Amino acid sequence: DIRVLDEFDRLSAVTPQLAKINPASPYNMTDFYRDGGVYRLMEELEGSLDTGAMTVTGKTVAETIAAHRYAYPATGLVIRPLDRPFGYTGGVAVLRGNLAPDTGITKPGAFDERLHHFVGEAICFDCEEDAEEAILAGKIHDGHVVVIRYEGPKGGPGMREMYKAMKYLYGRGLSQTTALITDGRFSGTNNGCFVGHISPEAAEGGPIAVVRDGDRIEIDIPSRSLNLLVSEAEIAARLAEWKRPEPKFRTGWLGLYCKIAASGSEGAVLKYDRL
Repeated sequence: DIRVLDEFDRLSAVTPQLAKINPASPYNMTDFYRDGGVYRLMEELEGSLDTGAMTVTGKTVAETIAAHRYAYPATGLVIRPLDRPFGYTGGVAVLRGNLAPDTGITKPGAFDERLHHFVGEAICFDCEEDAEEAILAGKIHDGHVVVIRYEGPKGGPGMREMYKAMKYLYGRGLSQTTALITDGRFSGTNNGCFVGHISPEAAEGGPIAVVRDGDRIEIDIPSRSLNLLVSEAEIAARLAEWKRPEPKFRTGWLGLYCKIAASGSEGAVLKYDRL
């Protein structure tokens, strides 16, 4: 439901970022635990929590926090106090624009602020494997925006995860000079400028389906926008010529999913009213 994504974005705007671990920092989950883990985060954010809520321990959130005993002293390296956050907004941002009329999702808390506004040249692939092959073959260069489409709920099918492409960009030293957008999804371990969950997806005729190599794309996280820098008339003309590709599966559960899966902005759930 788009309202859920809007709620994520609303809360992100008013919730400070208090913790950073790999890939957003050199520290890992063990370091996070030693710096206090979830309990210290909850303690710092206590004023924003419903501390009267009952938990599975049989105690309220407030009682659970108060009863916890930390095994290690706080360092402030992985988890910061509320008055000294890593940033004043959360780690997730919901983008909209002519490339993501419903929504696109990114995680600016995980990559360098210098990439929060990125304008580059599209290089397009209609599946994950083709993009990975091109990256490994050295066909992606500084300033490219890698577009991976037809990997959304219907197209994938199942909204496949594009983590390999991001890892390959990182491995080739391109994570700070390129971007990647997709109607697929991402792993939480990715680093670099990326936007996923773009909706409507390519398989439903979303604008990402008609991006062409060489088009300019702008990712602007402060303004929460993702735009193809060509005229609206040109986008409309391309969409009018677009033809829906054959689904990857026509029978079985995957065939059914290809047919009736909802958009990523709606949770990619099955919508039986589309049968």
